[in-house]
Parts: sequence; C-alpha cells; structure tokens
Amino acid sequence: MSNPYKNLSGQAVVYGLGNIFPRLLNYGVLTVYYTRRFPIESYGVITELYAYVAILLVILTYGMETGLFKFSSDSVKRDRVYSSVLASVMATSIVFGFFILLFRNSIASWIGYQGNPEYIIYLGLTLSVDAVASVIFARLRIQNKVRKFAFLKILNVISTVFFVFLFLEILPALKFVATAKWYILYLKDIEVGYVLIANLLSSSLILILLLADLKNIRFVMDKGLLEKVLIYSLPLLISGLAGIFNETIDRILLRHLLPANVNALYELGIYGANYRIAVLMTIFVQMFRYAAEPFFFSLYGKSDSTVVYANVLKYFTIFLMMIFIGVALGIDFFKLFIDVDYRESDGLAIVPVVLMANVLIGLLFNVNMWYKLSGHTMYGVYITGIGAIITIVLNIIFIPLYSFYACAWIHVICNGVMLLLTYYFGQKKYKINYDLKSIGLYVGVGLILFVVGKLVHTPHDVVNILTALIMVLVYFWFCNKRENLIRIFLRKHES
Repeated sequence: MSNPYKNLSGQAVVYGLGNIFPRLLNYGVLTVYYTRRFPIESYGVITELYAYVAILLVILTYGMETGLFKFSSDSVKRDRVYSSVLASVMATSIVFGFFILLFRNSIASWIGYQGNPEYIIYLGLTLSVDAVASVIFARLRIQNKVRKFAFLKILNVISTVFFVFLFLEILPALKFVATAKWYILYLKDIEVGYVLIANLLSSSLILILLLADLKNIRFVMDKGLLEKVLIYSLPLLISGLAGIFNETIDRILLRHLLPANVNALYELGIYGANYRIAVLMTIFVQMFRYAAEPFFFSLYGKSDSTVVYANVLKYFTIFLMMIFIGVALGIDFFKLFIDVDYRESDGLAIVPVVLMANVLIGLLFNVNMWYKLSGHTMYGVYITGIGAIITIVLNIIFIPLYSFYACAWIHVICNGVMLLLTYYFGQKKYKINYDLKSIGLYVGVGLILFVVGKLVHTPHDVVNILTALIMVLVYFWFCNKRENLIRIFLRKHES
C-alpha cells in the first residue's frame, strides 16, 4: 500500500504553493504596503468590510463544496452532481448580485457606510464571482488538479497586487489620466475603494479562466440529486456560518461596542494588522484543509482509515506547534511586515494568543471530520452554534473593557470549547483512537519552549530571531526522535 502520509503531505505541499505563495505575496506586499499607505482608520475599514465578506461567502456557497466531495465519490454521478451544484450556486449568486445592486444604499447605511454605497456594489459583485469560482475550485481538488489549482490561486494574488498598484500609484502619476473627466468623476481619491475594485477585477479574471474547465460539462439540473446534496450541505452551512462568525464577528462588534471616547476604527486597524502576523498559521491550516478533505473522504470506510486519521492529527499537531514557536518567538522579524505605527498600543501582544487560537482551529478541523464523513452534520450545527453564542456573549461583555485584547483571548476560549465538544461527541458516534497523551505532550513541550524563549528575550532583534530558530529545531529534534517523522514522510510505502 502506498504511504498515505507521504501522499497527503505531498498534495498539501502542492496546494500550499497555491496557498502559501499567494498569501505570502499578499502578506509581504499588500500588508506591508497597506499599513504604510493608508491611515490606521482606513485599514480598520478594510478589516471590517472583509469580515462581512468572509461571512457572506459562507452563505453564498451554503456548504456545497463539502457536499460536492461527499457525493462525488460515485464516479457515475460525478458530472451530474457537479453540474447541479454549480447551476444552483450560479443562480443564487446572480440573485444576490441583483439584490446588492437594488439595495446598496440601504445596506451601506445599515452597516455604517452610508456615504459609500459603492463599497457595497464592489463587495457584492466580488462575492457573487467568488462563490461560483469556489465550486469550480472544489472540482479541481476532487480531480487532483493541484497544479492548476495552485497556478490560479497564485495568479489571483499577482493580479490583485497589479491592480492595487495600478489604481493607487500608476494611474494618479499619469497626468493625462489624472486630469481626465472620467477619472476625476469616478476614480479620484476613493482610497479604500481602489482595494475593493482591485479585488473585483482579479476575482473576475480568475473566474473567466476557470470557465474553460466547463467546456466538457453537460449542464443537467438533477433536482432529486441536488435535494440530497442540499439536505447534507445545509447543516454544514449553518455550522460553517457559526464557525465564520466565531472567526470574524469580533471585527464587526469591535467598531460598535467600544466606548464613544475610543477611536473604534483606529483600534480595529491595530487589531487587523497585528492579527495578520499570524497568517503563517492560517496558511498552513488552509493548505492542509485543501488536501485533507478529499483525502479523508477517499479513505472513509477502509479498514485502516481511523488509524490514519488518528496519526494525521498527531503529526499535524507537531507541525502546528513548530509554526507557533517560530512565529511567536520570531516576532521581531514578522513585526517588520506592518508599519511601526501599527505596533502601538502593544498590539504585538496578541500575536501568540491568535497563533494558539489558530492551533486549536487546526486541531478542530481534524477532529470535526467525523461528522462530515459519517453524515452526522447536525452535530456541526450544535457545536459551532454553542461556539457562536460564547463568542458573541463574551465579546459583548469584554470588548468595552479590554478592546481587541479580549477579542484575541475569546478566540482561544471558543475554539477550545468547540474542540472538546467535537471530540466528546465524535468518540460516541464515530470513534477514532487519537493518541491524546502524545498530542498533549507535543503541545506542552511547544508551550514550554515558547516560555523559555520569552524568558531569554533580549533587546537585540537578531539574537531573538536566532533563538526562535533554535527553539524550532529543538522541538523538531524532540518530536522526530519519538515519531521518526523524516522516515514516515519520505518512505514510499506504508509498512
């Protein structure tokens, strides 16, 4: 039998190229640029608006990506499932786009941007495009077309960077453009609007390229099959919506819950920029998710599947903690990606907290696969619903007192509770014998090394960065000595 761990890690690496490179490009270029180009309050606007985007994108895809994985296991029905799902998401996205155009002024007023209804148009159209693209991207993952997936993801960010610099730097510098009536009327000094337009154009370009993937698809709307997919997927919509609420609602609440004497958009800008430093952990979890979902479904029902699931969680924990140690202790390097003004109010203090919250998200993704695999998707609704309640209640109580520091810690609390609940119910409904002692040991050793690294922290950035590298190497040496990680992930066949 081929080595499943090598196969999974190999696909994760390729997906990572399509996820890590563009995210690093986004992080290393756009975050650096935005935090130096825009006032902190403007970056707060970007942070809040894209929190709405994250929530609405879950609604517009309504769990259909995972439903596509579930019902595409039957190769005979695969094209029928895909065409039905894609047609459904296309229809709802078009309706959503028209709704946004008709009610843009009311929506802008409702969320506090009554002077900028154009923001709503740009975001609404981008969401419609991205929802359709997400289904086509899901099909690429099912077909294991990881290189095409990676190429388009990379191109998406490269084109975004191009359009951002085009609107913010190149066009204003061209006198014949800057003095043109059309430019003065529609594009002059719209600042945040440039970012939104750049994202819309980039998303549209990627969708046009993705549409080539449809040339051999015969569109058939199988209502009976679509109904089955919807029944399976709608609980995932609710759980996904609750999950994204847990991740992003604090950025919306922060603006509305802080006392009147506090500049809420300033606080939101500081929080958004420092939250971005933890992006490496988010990238790693995302690249793993892209590879793991089709991998887990392909193993489901096989005799040794639960053993593989258990081992994957253990190994994944190790790599999550390596990133935690490296970024949390190497903060003197990663802080350079945001302007010095954004490091005020001790915003960097939230980075280790956000990193740990993301460690818990990574563990949660592994553990919650049991209800997606077994079809008990309503448990996802219950668990993420509880998480959403915890998130909202605690944010309402503590944001007025502790601002964005409360937001960061609430992520840890919420993710921890959901992880425990998911594990508890999973052991009753779809038992997987996770090696909890080893997982606990690896998390504990990682936290100890983090504390040791903080205790030997010096005023010299280079020394602190070297300390971070040493601690990561020590951690990997310890884990490799116990698990033989190099041998496991390099051998061709499973013993």
